[in-house]
Amino acid sequence: MDRRPKDRHDKLYLIVAKLRSKPKQTSKQKQRYNFRDPTALRALRIHRHLRALENDIIEHRNKRAISLSLDPGSEHIVLSIRNDEVHCSRIAYLTQQEFTFLRKNRKVANILRKCPAWKDVA
Repeated sequence: MDRRPKDRHDKLYLIVAKLRSKPKQTSKQKQRYNFRDPTALRALRIHRHLRALENDIIEHRNKRAISLSLDPGSEHIVLSIRNDEVHCSRIAYLTQQEFTFLRKNRKVANILRKCPAWKDVA
């Protein structure tokens, strides 16, 4: 059975999956040194973005400030986190695969299940 990725996106998300399964790296400089391939660097950026989203979701879990929707033009999932203290919103357009990575974190998945439109995007 051949486990090679079929295309660039498969390789990208395979790298993201490996990054998310590993414990925290020792330093950002060492981590960047290991990724010279543009696809691997993009995977690292996606991993960091998802980690930041997880932190924001967990931080705002009790404030009913999180909403989900589906963008009909691009089929991306739109995650909106509203921060009323600073009067701003963080909006992230996620692919299905990126949303799946977010849902693998149990705390985040439980919080997102309570969001409006969960059934439309899940």
